[in-house]
Amino acid sequence: MTESAGRVLEGTMKALSMASTLVEEACNRLGRESSVSFPETNYSLPMIYALLGTRVDKVDDLVRVLSTIKGGVKKEITNEDMLSNGMIALIAFELTEGARYALEKEPYKDPYVGFITDALFRRVSLGLADGTIPGIVVVRGEAGDEHLAAQLGREIRSRNLLGLLSGGVIDQMQKGGVAFGLDQNLIPLGDEPSSLIHAVNLAVRASLMFGSIEPGKKNELTRYLKDRIPAFVVSLGKLDDLTLATGFGAIALGLPVVTDQIVAEIPNSLLSRPDYRMLLSSGCTLKKIRTKVIVKPPIPVDYSSAYEGKSIRKEEMYGEFGGGRSVAFELVRKRSPEEIVDGAVKVLGPDLADMSEGKAHALGITVDVAGARLEKDFEPVLERRLHQFLNRAEGVMHLASRDIVWIRISKEAFKKGFQILNLGDIIVTMLRATFPALVDKVQVTILTDEKKVQESILEAKRFYVERDGRMMELTEDNVDAFYGCALCQSFAPVHACVITPERISLCGATTWIDAKVSHSIDPQGPNFLVPKGKCLDPVKGEWEGVNKKVYERSHNTVERVFLHSMFGYPHTSCGCFEAIVFYIPEVSGMGVVDREFKGPTVNGMSFSSMAGLAGGGRQTEGFLGIGVNYMRSRKFLQADGGWKKIVWLPRKMKEAMREVIPTELYGKIATEENAKNLEELKHFLEDVNRIMN
Repeated sequence: MTESAGRVLEGTMKALSMASTLVEEACNRLGRESSVSFPETNYSLPMIYALLGTRVDKVDDLVRVLSTIKGGVKKEITNEDMLSNGMIALIAFELTEGARYALEKEPYKDPYVGFITDALFRRVSLGLADGTIPGIVVVRGEAGDEHLAAQLGREIRSRNLLGLLSGGVIDQMQKGGVAFGLDQNLIPLGDEPSSLIHAVNLAVRASLMFGSIEPGKKNELTRYLKDRIPAFVVSLGKLDDLTLATGFGAIALGLPVVTDQIVAEIPNSLLSRPDYRMLLSSGCTLKKIRTKVIVKPPIPVDYSSAYEGKSIRKEEMYGEFGGGRSVAFELVRKRSPEEIVDGAVKVLGPDLADMSEGKAHALGITVDVAGARLEKDFEPVLERRLHQFLNRAEGVMHLASRDIVWIRISKEAFKKGFQILNLGDIIVTMLRATFPALVDKVQVTILTDEKKVQESILEAKRFYVERDGRMMELTEDNVDAFYGCALCQSFAPVHACVITPERISLCGATTWIDAKVSHSIDPQGPNFLVPKGKCLDPVKGEWEGVNKKVYERSHNTVERVFLHSMFGYPHTSCGCFEAIVFYIPEVSGMGVVDREFKGPTVNGMSFSSMAGLAGGGRQTEGFLGIGVNYMRSRKFLQADGGWKKIVWLPRKMKEAMREVIPTELYGKIATEENAKNLEELKHFLEDVNRIMN
């Protein structure tokens, strides 16, 4: 037996011993019929479910699976045997963690996260699908020192990778001043060796959610992970037997390993990179992950997508603008080239140093752009991008848009020299870098004088009204073509999203105008033209050209699509959808649930459980993934009755949709407060005298 094979076998036996100890404790303390689950997931123990097709719901299932994998341990010397044993070691880790969660409902305390819930994963998946997060790196072990660990953490953020951390490297990064959290793209799983499995089972869930891989189809699963999931492992520190075994397990699943130790390399699977500067780049090359360095505007604070979504509390802020505390607006206008001084940024009024600390102040941002290919209808697209551009600055918080914008600047940013002028520097730099094919000239005027802001906001509101009028006039009938989006095809290969003026993308991030701009900038990019062709059914929303393009884009899988019906040939879903419409046959009505709603809906199923039916590019009658703003469309499921058939919504969603729900129906739509199950829903509908046909 070779030394490596012997060590992998020894490591596998150690993993099995760890699992045996905790499973036995669960048996003794809880009993075999006690329930087992990770929190807020529809996939039981995901890796076991995906590989073996077995749901683990109680302690007795842990015992049964443990017995099965013990019998599968190989004692030979082939590479296949080492890979097989490595996979068994990972399954043993999941059994260990399953028992840990059964014994203690919250085994991981701050800063550790442990298991990543389905809801959190779906938030991450949107970034993976749209390219904001180009890939995942799993970092386990302990770095050479705190400096190297911190350096690695910052490089993960600068490359916009999602870092899933396990082991001593977490404490090292923390001591090195690296912040954790989803908004930082760094998630500390745990310091236990078995916490590594929570990174692996996240990758595995992607195959179930988006790839339509049937549980138990091991070969299909590993092929999908190898070909579709942009993830790799960085193993730091000594390669002990347990680390070696789980490393081979990761390789068996299609996740290559890069280590800082000197080892014999395995082409395309195991690389030795003692130089920490080569760890991430080597892994990205193996998995064909293309990372981009964000252009940094000339500002005195750091600039990275890792700061997007980070809030600034009141006690941390130097000053704020808008958000109901003061008058504020932002506006992007198309202008002729001669009206613009390219690159100019003007501030009319006091700057931060002349403002009272901790107070709200007036602010108006007007961005004038010119370009030969720029259309007036592109204004709102560029305007919405200001949110992303400004949020990437360290110490700047940006929420909402137009005349309800809310901006905060932190005390720390002010101490580093940040000024109001720098908001303009960011906008000029990023508009040029992001839209080079559209924007030839750009200038920014920032008003901080309250009187001037009050005067200018009236003009801005006229722009908004005129613009909204133009957008409202756009319909499926009066545009020449629709657009498609292929961003999610990296995960759901048979899904193709069709976007029309009356049907936003499933993820809610791309309107018809957005897709048109994207296609104009990069015709070979993710957004593609969908010729409408002959309209075959105006009510269901079936178009000859749509059918043809979807069939082509779905690799000759999806032959017909109804854009406005969840029956017959419903639009496919990837897994990044914001909400799910579900049919309730018992009352001949429909319910809607968004990803923010926790727990079971009125039909007894959670968002996650229904997502498993709607996602992966399937056409599943009665379950349809949608973008939330599709509910505001005049054609919202018009073939199925639209709002006339909606009988249940989460309370928050119902309140958010108040202005589009027909007045006579608002009080006749149940929420979780009125109906928690089908019997309660029936009684509610009877009480409000709503008869469904």
